[in-house]
Amino acid sequence: MKVICILLDSLNRHFLPIYGNDWVRTPNMDALAERSVVFEQNYIGSAPCMPARRDLWTGDWEFLWRPWGSLEPWDHPLPRLLRQAGVLTHLITDHYHLFERGGENYHIDFEGWEFIRGHENDPWITDPRPDPPPYHGVLSPRYWRNMSRLNREADFFAPRTLQAAADWLERNHSHENFFLMIDEFDPHEPFHVPPPYDTMYDPDWDGPLYIWDRYGRIEGETEEQMRHIRAQYAGKVTMTDRWLGRLLERVDDFGLWDDTAIILMTDHGHFLGEHGWMGKPACPAYQTIAHTPLMIHLPGGARGGERIDALTTTVDLYATILEWFGLEPPRPVHGRSLIPILEGKVDRVRDYVLYGWWGRGVNYTDGHYTYLRHPQTPDNTPLEAYSLRWSTAPWWELPDLTGRLEFGPYMPQTEMLVGRMRFRPDEMARISAAPDDVVHPSLLFNIREDEDQEHDLAGTPIERTYEEKLRQALREVQAPESQFERLGL
Repeated sequence: MKVICILLDSLNRHFLPIYGNDWVRTPNMDALAERSVVFEQNYIGSAPCMPARRDLWTGDWEFLWRPWGSLEPWDHPLPRLLRQAGVLTHLITDHYHLFERGGENYHIDFEGWEFIRGHENDPWITDPRPDPPPYHGVLSPRYWRNMSRLNREADFFAPRTLQAAADWLERNHSHENFFLMIDEFDPHEPFHVPPPYDTMYDPDWDGPLYIWDRYGRIEGETEEQMRHIRAQYAGKVTMTDRWLGRLLERVDDFGLWDDTAIILMTDHGHFLGEHGWMGKPACPAYQTIAHTPLMIHLPGGARGGERIDALTTTVDLYATILEWFGLEPPRPVHGRSLIPILEGKVDRVRDYVLYGWWGRGVNYTDGHYTYLRHPQTPDNTPLEAYSLRWSTAPWWELPDLTGRLEFGPYMPQTEMLVGRMRFRPDEMARISAAPDDVVHPSLLFNIREDEDQEHDLAGTPIERTYEEKLRQALREVQAPESQFERLGL
C-alpha cells in the first residue's frame, strides 16, 4: 500500500471551484477531485497549526486539554507506528513550526524528512537588507530578509516543497509500501506571490504591498484593500495548485493511481473579512474557518468524483491511514476510520464533531446545526492545561509558574501522572496566540439552510437541545471538569 497525504495550510473551502467557487482557478485540484471521493461535511478538530497536526499524528482531539505544543510521551504518533510496521515514511515540509519550540518532535519518527526554509517567520536569513517597500499591515523583519532569496517562481515555498515531493516520488516510487507526508504551509500568510499570480485576480491594484494583515477585527481597511488581499490569497491558491500539478504528473508517470491512496486536506480556513474578521483570531469558529475541504483518491480511482455527506474531521485520518496498512490504533482514540464509508459499507462513522481552540469556545456540529458555545464565566476561568512537555510548549515563557503545577491521573488517554496547570486570564494571549477577547455570546446556526451563518438561533428552545448534545459529547470524550464549569454546562 502507498499513501500520499497532502496538507495545504489555511486552505479556504469557499475559494475552491470543487466547492462552488466561480472565480479562482485550480485545475489540478479539480482534476484530482474527479478521481477522488469529495467530502462535503469535513470539519477541523483542534486548531490552529500544531494542534491540528497533533490531531492528525495521534487521532485525538487536543484542544480540550492543552494549547499548542509538542507530541506527548503517551502519544502513539502515526509515522512511528507505520515505521515500526515496516512502512517507509517520509516528510517533506516548509512548515517551520514543526522545528521550533512547541513543535520540535513531530518530524523525528519519519524515516526521512526534508525541510524547505524561509516561510513566514522562519529564522533563516540574517543578511542585512535595505528598508522594505511601502506596505500595509504586517511585514516582519524575518520575512523581509527571507524574501531576498525569492527571485523567481521556483524559489517560492509551494513550488519548492511540491517539486521536492515530485522528485522524491521519482526516486522512491518503486517501494512496495510508503507513507509520504507533504505538509505545505501555503496558502498560509503572507500572501506573497510572484508574477503572474500577483496581478491575476486584481490587475488594477497600484497601492503598497499588502500581503499580510494582522489578526483581529476588520477596522479601517478599505474595500479595495480587502479585495486586493483576497486576490493575493487566491493567487497563492492558484500557484500552489500549479505545482501540485507537478506532483500529480509524477503520479501519472509511474502509474501510482492504481496502488496509491492520495489525501488532500487542510488544517483550517482563514478569515479574509468574513463576519468582520481577519486571520485566525479569538473570534467565533464560523464555517469560514471550521468547514474545510477534504478529498481522498482511492487506489484504482474507485468512486472517483462521488460526493459524500458524512461528517468527518481531522482525527479520523489517523485511524484511516493505519487501517490502509492493516494496523489499528494501540488504544481507543477519538478518530474513526473512514474506510467503511469509502468502501460503501456504512453511510457515516460519527454523529458529531467537536472542534475549536484551547481556551476559547467549544464547538459542536451534527452536520445539521452548529453550536458555538463560548465561555460563560466573565474571566474565562477555570482555564487549565495538561501536559508532560512543559519545557517546550508556549507556556515556558510565562514569568512565574511557581506552585501552580500538580501531577495526577488527569488524562483519559494514559495512566501516566500528567501535569495540570491552571492559568490566569491575563496569560491567555501568551499561551494560545489569542490577543483578542475570547468571551463572546454563544451562537447556534442551522447550517443546512444557513451556511453563511447569518441567522443566530441561540436563545430559542432548540439551544437547550444542543446544550445537552454538547454536554453528552464532552462526557463521552471524558473532557476535564473545568471545561464544563467555564462553559456553564
